[in-house]
Amino acid sequence: MKKNIYYSLLISAMVSVSAAEETRQVDKHEHGVGELNIAIEGNAIDFEFFIPGADIVGFEYEAKTESDIALVNAALEKFENFDNIFSLPESSNCNLVNSEIGINQDDDHDEHDDHDEHDDHDEHDDHDEHDEHDEEAHNEFVVHYSFNCGNIKEIDRISFPYFTTFPNSGELEVQFVSEIGSTSFEVEGDEPFIDLKGKI
Repeated sequence: MKKNIYYSLLISAMVSVSAAEETRQVDKHEHGVGELNIAIEGNAIDFEFFIPGADIVGFEYEAKTESDIALVNAALEKFENFDNIFSLPESSNCNLVNSEIGINQDDDHDEHDDHDEHDDHDEHDDHDEHDEHDEEAHNEFVVHYSFNCGNIKEIDRISFPYFTTFPNSGELEVQFVSEIGSTSFEVEGDEPFIDLKGKI
């Protein structure tokens, strides 16, 4: 389990880390919905994305064919340049100090164990896709960026070219926390930004 600035600040904001992580585990494979945690502490700002593979490359199984591998590699390359994903005001003078880009693969498929409870539902008898689904891993792109900023209070808005970069994406659920407090946003492609005036 990741231990980062976001969760440590959430503790100080009196929000349960375990509850937040449990919520993430439940929601993380909702297609069209990615999750972004943003944390600000001092002059540092961290971004942590958890995005279902379907939103990025159109599938969540492990890439094995040449074409699928090419799609994944192209997506990872796009994440390498954070300008493809989000933009900060130039006046904030933020410099990238670290980034981690990868894919988490869930082979255990634990979150679908509840399908066993549906055995008594007749309408599920012809629901063959559950059988195929059992063999399908759920992949998510996990991306982390850390910045140091010369004028962090100048960050009054963050824009998300992410929706143009990855057209399959529908929404980002954003959890934002700073030393002032925490708040949440739902960001979509038609209004791809968050307003942070008075929140830093």
